[in-house]
Amino acid sequence: MAPSEADSDGIEIREASPDDVDGIRTVAASSLHASYDDILGADAIDRAVSEWYGDDAVEAELETDGMLYLVAEAGGEIVGFSQSTVAPEDPVSTVLWLHIDPDSRDTGIGSTLLERTQAELADRGVERVTAEVLADNEAGNTFYETHGFEKATDRDTQIGDSTYTENVYVQAGTEKFEVRELGDKTLYVDWTESGRGSKAPFYAAYSDESEEDLYGWYCSNCGSFDTAMDSMERLECNNCGNRKKPVRWDAAYL
Repeated sequence: MAPSEADSDGIEIREASPDDVDGIRTVAASSLHASYDDILGADAIDRAVSEWYGDDAVEAELETDGMLYLVAEAGGEIVGFSQSTVAPEDPVSTVLWLHIDPDSRDTGIGSTLLERTQAELADRGVERVTAEVLADNEAGNTFYETHGFEKATDRDTQIGDSTYTENVYVQAGTEKFEVRELGDKTLYVDWTESGRGSKAPFYAAYSDESEEDLYGWYCSNCGSFDTAMDSMERLECNNCGNRKKPVRWDAAYL
């Protein structure tokens, strides 16, 4: 990423470093509580922040090649951050989180941070960007819809003992599928149906565009379809050892 410069409002956006962990955790806590307390409850948010944004957890992700963290800083304080996956073998990325401190919302910082995130991903060769938001988060869904994203699909996600709907957005004009040839088979890789991996995301691969026949999972870390899932639904790439991780919300409850 090119050296950052403060914009006209004094907001600096740059790649995160280990020194930013405390600021990232503070923003994550305030943002999650503001957006999700009424939906999930404050206790669930506290557990999530403790699990996802502990020092070791964030520092490990900052060192991961397949993860991009950008922070927005104002007056020496972090007021927002974005967290995105970057697939090593494919030009695809998912914005996992874009958090803005509640006191700094509706000031344009979120828009600027998203634009810089998209620009940095483009510099890294990314051509397809998706974003995930719980359907009950009306402000979050509106944010992406007003910034050129279109809802591609939705899915169920388990949080504690309850099931919630999660919407998946793609940049307008982005193709949902990519056709890949595997021997004599034609497969359709769905960039909107993903699973987090220890090295990079997995993506669902179908034998048909109607998504009725799931062939298996594509590993974006090494570009292989040679993956296996056991009876406990643990997915692993037989080529590079990439393993599916729990979805982000589930992780706080394991």
